[in-house]
Amino acid sequence: MTDNELKVDIESIINEAQTDYYDGDIVVMESLKNIPTDNPCKLELLIVIYCARGRVECCINDSYHRLEKGNIMICLPNSLVTDINTSDDIDLKILGLSSKALFRSLDLSKNFWNIVLYASHHPVISLNSEKQILMNRFYSLLQFKLESMDGLFHREIMRSLFQFAFYELAELIASCTDNTIYNGVIRQGDLLFRRFMELLAENGGMERSVSAYAEKLCITPKYLSSLSKKVSGRTALSWIHQFTIDAIIKRLRYSNMTIKEISDTMNFPNISFFGKFVKSQTGMSPSEYRRNMYSFDRRPIR
Repeated sequence: MTDNELKVDIESIINEAQTDYYDGDIVVMESLKNIPTDNPCKLELLIVIYCARGRVECCINDSYHRLEKGNIMICLPNSLVTDINTSDDIDLKILGLSSKALFRSLDLSKNFWNIVLYASHHPVISLNSEKQILMNRFYSLLQFKLESMDGLFHREIMRSLFQFAFYELAELIASCTDNTIYNGVIRQGDLLFRRFMELLAENGGMERSVSAYAEKLCITPKYLSSLSKKVSGRTALSWIHQFTIDAIIKRLRYSNMTIKEISDTMNFPNISFFGKFVKSQTGMSPSEYRRNMYSFDRRPIR
């Protein structure tokens, strides 16, 4: 990141902008007001913008794009957004999802990465009348739930709504993709990174060596790390650790396995090493995380 780039993540949005909903991983807002636009913005989250009226013009990764009524703009994590201009009559619906929540919530299949690669080159998508109606109805339901935030399972309901929205968006993008986008338009590095992600998803966090994945991709570990950093903004080891801790957290939260059983299942050499890894990723030991996980689910909405 250069000196004049602004890092934009969930926390910075909460600090700067007026939001309608925030739960730690997801943010909803209706305006870009108070978000600094004078300097380049390096995104560390997924942002989806639906334009109900007006227009937005900006550059994403040095490519000019125009968002108009009935369009959706998808800004992927690690995107560099510059030169943002909006019309006076702008009416936007904005969803933000942290990178961790994105990769934890959605199915990391081959089709998913095809969709990500397509969106990286085609961030603005025009909705037909049927999809616009669906989008407006979704936001009407969302607004209804935002006006009544009581209830034991409100947070889970909200997350299910967002998951529905993102899968609906993925379905829309999938209908736009075809094999022609990979004939010379998608870089070889993108394809290698996609395959790396597929291998991570298939492995489920069991293998934690960069060299093991590099060998499967027939490239050097150094090249894989450099490639991952260039394409995604994160090192290969960071991605490996992300998939591993996600797999561990699922077992801590949703299984009756003991800490030792989880450690053995995840191929850690011993429970001490396992505990150190979990603490390095979550700030807590496995036992502490398991004891406190229900309080995480009930964090107050700000």
